[in-house]
Amino acid sequence: QIKAVVYDFGGVLLSYEGVVNKWRAMSRALGLPEDAVHSESVGIEFSQWLGTGRSLFLGTLTVDDLEGGLFLQYLKQKYGDKINDNVVVKPYTECLRGENVRIHKNMQKTVEILHKKGFKTAMLTNNMYLDKEHKETRLPCDLTHFDEVVESCLEHLMKPDPEFYKLVEKRLGVKPHEIVFLDDLHENIEAAEKLGWNTIFVK
Repeated sequence: QIKAVVYDFGGVLLSYEGVVNKWRAMSRALGLPEDAVHSESVGIEFSQWLGTGRSLFLGTLTVDDLEGGLFLQYLKQKYGDKINDNVVVKPYTECLRGENVRIHKNMQKTVEILHKKGFKTAMLTNNMYLDKEHKETRLPCDLTHFDEVVESCLEHLMKPDPEFYKLVEKRLGVKPHEIVFLDDLHENIEAAEKLGWNTIFVK
């Protein structure tokens, strides 16, 4: 019997609609393939380049740190002289700040409906601090109907690490087979399934 529904944030509750074109425009302006800015900003290669002590999702770096020069430095090292230095590259700001934020209203509504019907609800997200003072809102959506919000930057764990998923099980007080999990990345879905969670891949 399903007792809990667990949501990812980016790509599930947070919409990337409209942002994709901005990411592509940044890539073109840099002189790179169209998908470069998006794929590189969320890719494992960039994380490896930063090293274990510097992580956006584990809370040791902020969006301001990365957009202030680190991301462009990485792109220059990887792609060399073809990079155009005069381009402002802010892939994270484009979907997480102010008027750029777009929330899937219908998906948000499901959280409210399920919660009112007695299901436990949680958010499990690889999230980040935006500013160096950690004051800016990281989750610009209605959190009223979530029993638990579990963020990587606070827990210093991130998907697809199974220990991160187990935090949700513990805090909700449910067993793996009692959970339905929604995410938009295959590796996160696969990690949940290995633990025995039910999953829905969000396209």
